[in-house]
Amino acid sequence: MGCPTWREPTPHDKDLLFKAANENAVMACTDSYANVILYRKKYETLVCSCGGLVLRKYHRLEKTDRDIAENHILYGFPLGTGDIRAAIDFLTHDAAAEGIPLAFPLLSAEQKLFLERKMPNHYTFTERRDDSDYLYLTKNLADLPGGKYHKKKNHISQFKRKYPEAEYRPITVENADDARRIEDEWYAANDGDADRDKRFEKEIIDEALALFDVLNLTGGILYVAGRPVAMTMGSPITEQVADVHFEKAVPGFDRDGAFAVINQLYAKTMTQYEYLNREEDLGIEGLRKAKLSYHPDILLAKWIAA
Repeated sequence: MGCPTWREPTPHDKDLLFKAANENAVMACTDSYANVILYRKKYETLVCSCGGLVLRKYHRLEKTDRDIAENHILYGFPLGTGDIRAAIDFLTHDAAAEGIPLAFPLLSAEQKLFLERKMPNHYTFTERRDDSDYLYLTKNLADLPGGKYHKKKNHISQFKRKYPEAEYRPITVENADDARRIEDEWYAANDGDADRDKRFEKEIIDEALALFDVLNLTGGILYVAGRPVAMTMGSPITEQVADVHFEKAVPGFDRDGAFAVINQLYAKTMTQYEYLNREEDLGIEGLRKAKLSYHPDILLAKWIAA
């Protein structure tokens, strides 16, 4: 299977990547075109399009290194319509040229099943609970129906009582700097300079805002008395599922319920998508508790194949 040379993804690959993900009806945040493009520097991502499939190659996936010793090059499962078995043969040869066995991080259940059926006894699969995606019916996040969301509704009510002048505005080119200001305040309050991942995230958020329209991103900013205090950004993974990439709140307002407010208000603007993927918890206890508190409709399991 002859394929073009590997290359770094660019914003011009948005439609190609979205089409491939949509054809496979994937739901994982790792298959989001925006994530592939925006995180290309952090993970030294390369892409290759051939035979109707999009292939991905990653060089820096620290969180999986402990599962695949000494293997710092991993591959995304082929996306799109085409001969997947031939694509895997191509990737096998590519990995061999790198001096490593072919390994896939963060497989969905369907992708895992394909490998089990087509390549039996070839891979060992390790489930990565920390990388499971949390998916919610958009209408549930927008409406917060029933008693199980009682605490969330209380947080929202308390925020509105304390800040009756609060308002939500969509992110545009004109107010993108307000979203940057929120990230800057959050970054400074959380000692961002001392954390490599936070430094990368700040750069990624800056680029996402610079490419907001080019990448068809959506988002919103919560204001209190004209001050931007929380922001969120997302994009479609497929026609049915959107991904919430970032959600930040200024210290102080976060404890007052800003996250609950902007979560609901953003969901209300995204009802054309059946599900919102709020990504993984990375094994962070507080983050896991927060994501579980919204009662995910799907906890999307991920596996590593090595």
